[in-house]
Amino acid sequence: MAEATQKGVLIVLCGPSGVGKSTISRQLAAKLKVSYIVSATTRPRKAGDENGKTYDHIDREEFFHRLEQDQFLEYAQVYDHYYGTPRHPAVDQLAAGRDVLLEIDVQGALQVRFAYPAALLIFVLPPDEPTLLQRLTGRARDSADDIAKRFREAKREIRMAKGSRAFDNMVINDNLDDAVNRIVQLINQKRTGEI
Repeated sequence: MAEATQKGVLIVLCGPSGVGKSTISRQLAAKLKVSYIVSATTRPRKAGDENGKTYDHIDREEFFHRLEQDQFLEYAQVYDHYYGTPRHPAVDQLAAGRDVLLEIDVQGALQVRFAYPAALLIFVLPPDEPTLLQRLTGRARDSADDIAKRFREAKREIRMAKGSRAFDNMVINDNLDDAVNRIVQLINQKRTGEI
C-alpha cells in the first residue's frame, strides 16, 4: 500500500483521434480518485465544449505568453492548433499526493516522459485500422477531407508510439469496459509499485 505522504501518480492517456480517449478519461475520472487537468487550446470552441471543463479556450497570443512564462507541463501543435497542459494545477495536485490524469497526444506524452520519468504512459490503440476509420466517420462531425487527414495522422501516431519506448503499456480499445478495467489495473499496479 502506498504511503499517504507519497506523491501522486502522473497518468498520461494517449492515442489517435477516434480511439476513445475522452470516453475512457471520463470513466477513469468517475471510477478513480484522480484529478483531470483541462488542457488549454487555441482551437475554436465546438458544439458541446464547456470552457473550463472540456478545454480552456485561449487565443494564440495568450498561449504563447503562457508558453514563454513556462506555464505548460507539455504542449503540442495538432491540426493547426496548439494545446498545452497547465503546469501548476498538475504539479500542485501531484505534490498533494493526488493522482493526475492527462489526455494528450504523442508529442506531449514524449515531453512528459522526458520531464517526469516516473509517469505512467498508456497508449490506447484501436482494434484495427478499419474500425478506427469507421469510428472517425461515425462521429459525423468532420468533413471527408478532415477524416482522411485524421486517419493518416492516426496511423502515423500509432507507428510513432509503437516505435518508441516511451509508453509503459498499450491497451486495445475493442471493448470499452475491458479497456477501462485494464487501465484501472495498470494505474493500481503503478500506485503499488508493481510497474
